[in-house]
Amino acid sequence: MNILLMGMGAYVLVMLILGALMVTGIYFSVRTPKSISQSRRQFLGGNSANDEERALFFGIQIAIQVFGSDTLRAQLARRVEAEDQTDTAEEKRRFIKSVAALLTENQYAWEYGFWEYYTDAETSISSFNQWRNELEAAMATEPDELGQEVDRLHRFSDQKEFLIVTVIMLIDNRDEPVTDDVGEYEFRPTYSQLAAPFREVAEGFEEAEYWRAATFARLLDAVCALDPRAIERDGVFVFPGTAQDGLSSLDLIGDEDWKYLTDHAFRLQ
Repeated sequence: MNILLMGMGAYVLVMLILGALMVTGIYFSVRTPKSISQSRRQFLGGNSANDEERALFFGIQIAIQVFGSDTLRAQLARRVEAEDQTDTAEEKRRFIKSVAALLTENQYAWEYGFWEYYTDAETSISSFNQWRNELEAAMATEPDELGQEVDRLHRFSDQKEFLIVTVIMLIDNRDEPVTDDVGEYEFRPTYSQLAAPFREVAEGFEEAEYWRAATFARLLDAVCALDPRAIERDGVFVFPGTAQDGLSSLDLIGDEDWKYLTDHAFRLQ
């Protein structure tokens, strides 16, 4: 009898364990994501669910050919240094338009370009932070860095042929009225309405158009037209980080870290 009871107890214990495993298996199968994350170049579809489109990310980077006596570096540096004084939406608009206009004026000297656009909020926020952190880490900003000669470990030449300008934005796309408009609250535009014209441009390109200079010019025009009240965060970076320095062709082509940029040459179109 004892043996029978022991056998039944073992059977019950085994069934309990199997039941627990089955429940655990169902739990993890339910928690498993049902879709695969989008790849780096599948960002133009606007396929996210509406509740995931609270934030948009846009980043554009252009390598511009300059010369030792060129003043573009200094002009951009002055605008970026003055950006700290942009407290109002109108001041932000003037700053963004001045940078975009300066880039467009020098379109004849564009050599390479790269851009990204995301509509998923989580991806947008993480992309903005990633771009900003990587750019800030690469920039020379401290006095002892600015005074140094070319770093021979990371630079191949002291020729000053190129500078790289980057503009990044985290755009508020919530379907909620803006807070700083005049008039009755229910008649104010929403953040998503302010962002809609930019979205229409960014999402309107065919894949064959992604890397054309004309596309970059249209994107800069869309940046100029974007209502600054929809810009949650932004950043403008000029690399290298001084008004006198520049990158050589060897610095760009010889450094694997710039390959994502040099893969898209405007002059090879």
